[in-house]
Amino acid sequence: MSLTPAQRRAKQTVRNLILSLIVTLGLTFAIVLGVPRDDSNMIQPVDYFAIATEASVSLENQVLTPEIDPDWWANAARVQTDLDVKSWYVGFITDTNQYIGMAQSFDANPSWLALMLQGNWQDGEVEIGDQTWEVWPTLGPSKPPGTKEYALVHKDETSVVVIYGTASQEEFFELAESINKQLD
Repeated sequence: MSLTPAQRRAKQTVRNLILSLIVTLGLTFAIVLGVPRDDSNMIQPVDYFAIATEASVSLENQVLTPEIDPDWWANAARVQTDLDVKSWYVGFITDTNQYIGMAQSFDANPSWLALMLQGNWQDGEVEIGDQTWEVWPTLGPSKPPGTKEYALVHKDETSVVVIYGTASQEEFFELAESINKQLD
């Protein structure tokens, strides 16, 4: 029993479709394997000590430049304004790849502090070195997520310092101790 020409053409179309699909998948696989990808960190470390010099002039006060663990690095440093309050901000990445932000303001008001601690509640105080820090854990998921799971606040007659982030409590205490050395 031989196939009619129409039946042969019908089978050939299905065969060509399957071959086309195989070639397309093969080319896609080859392209995915062949395209180089850069998995390195795209955020470059910043020299917050150099930026602090300009920030001190801008804020007309000496800003904090805590000495950090050699395995930590700063990913941002700037003077920022929130609710008409200027503050010095530095973002740190710890050796465990966790975030700690530090904000220092010389003219902080209750509204600015409430904005900084939005979503957190005060849960007592802790003595770190010779300074008293308020403890502010998060009430729920932070906004944006994973940015402010824990915070410490230090207030004195000249400034308010808020450190917040996702790092461990030990890493927070380590940064607070370094800040204390400058506050003394």
